[in-house]
Amino acid sequence: MKTFILTTLSLLSFTALAGWENPAVQCPEKIFPQGFPCPDLTLVRNIWDEFPISMTEAEVAEWKMNRAADLKLCRYREMLRRESVTPGSFTPVQVQIAWMVSNGGTNPEGKLRSVVSASEKFGIPPHILIGAITQESLLASLGISPDGGNYSCGIAQLNISEWCQGMKSLTQAERDNLKWPAVDCGSVSGSNIEPFYEIAFKKLGDRPDYQINASDFEGITQEETGLGTKTFLAAQSFIKNCQNDDLGVRFKAAVLKNLFLNYVPSPLQSRERLTPESSRPSDCRVQNTTPYYPLHTGWLLAVAAYNAGPRVTGIVEHYYQVARNEFPAMTPKDLVEALHWGGKVKAGTSVVSFTGQNGKTMTQSWYKSCVVQRHVARVVQHVTLPGQTILKSLEQVPCANGEVPEYRRISSGIHQL
Repeated sequence: MKTFILTTLSLLSFTALAGWENPAVQCPEKIFPQGFPCPDLTLVRNIWDEFPISMTEAEVAEWKMNRAADLKLCRYREMLRRESVTPGSFTPVQVQIAWMVSNGGTNPEGKLRSVVSASEKFGIPPHILIGAITQESLLASLGISPDGGNYSCGIAQLNISEWCQGMKSLTQAERDNLKWPAVDCGSVSGSNIEPFYEIAFKKLGDRPDYQINASDFEGITQEETGLGTKTFLAAQSFIKNCQNDDLGVRFKAAVLKNLFLNYVPSPLQSRERLTPESSRPSDCRVQNTTPYYPLHTGWLLAVAAYNAGPRVTGIVEHYYQVARNEFPAMTPKDLVEALHWGGKVKAGTSVVSFTGQNGKTMTQSWYKSCVVQRHVARVVQHVTLPGQTILKSLEQVPCANGEVPEYRRISSGIHQL
């Protein structure tokens, strides 16, 4: 699910940004549905844009701005209702997104509390954490997803290796309660989940695979999986508990914190710090208690490193051609630009080549470069005020695996002053 996504959701109009220290973002609590009763959408023709004719202009404006998360949830739930009445009215992808949005709208206060707790514990701005998990799952508490052999799970789409690292941060009593064995995290991987998934998949019947949950894995024995005892117990515990939103958000924040400290260049870590002069009092119920800008470039680079691997830092370094341990002042817009344009496409291939500050030349597919810059842009878009866009994805044609568009093949891959 890491690169799943929201091709059916339209981008909003681009709006100039006043300053990244106070960007046009929603209050964290308003990014989640607030529980307003849905307007009656049963008679509107276009569920994406129209409102009941009985609603006043003021009511429409209120739903578009202050109740935007609830409006989105209501529109998708109406879509699911219509699909149940007339199957085939919408595409399978539309139905899947609607199901995810609907699931993501459950327990919003609990999910918000998980974000606030993880933000304070790991020092990650809440907007970045919300944007990152929204881009992963649309805030849905998903079950096991194959994810190209990664076998991710939960609101944060963690795999068992990431889950294992998170489990190490818990007390022994907590691990015992979750029936987590004493296991080396290097010994567990997605391949351990595969036999469980294949058995559970056969039990789904008419349900689509994205609706799989922990109950579908009940009764699977160690003999059926062919795993050793500790590995089996670890996999079993992961499958049973990985839809726990509180643990998922907490463990995801821990992974991002590790990437931030170990792979984000120190100049990017130390900049974009809030001061009394640069921050304004906010009327949001949930405040950014971290010292960082709400959409801190270094933390967004950590999100990029999670999505595409730590080597993406080398692409940014290559793009700006900076000396070791130096880095120019950057904004999130500059980061997306570097991720998109950094590195030279090798002639006759779909591979981007780049050299980081460590002097090592590395490669990655153009498809991954295209997807990661889009991923970062969408993380920001998920938390931006309704009706505005402060960051856009830069691909000129849809990201396509194995195909490099002409405009990107002829690029130097280096920032032009």
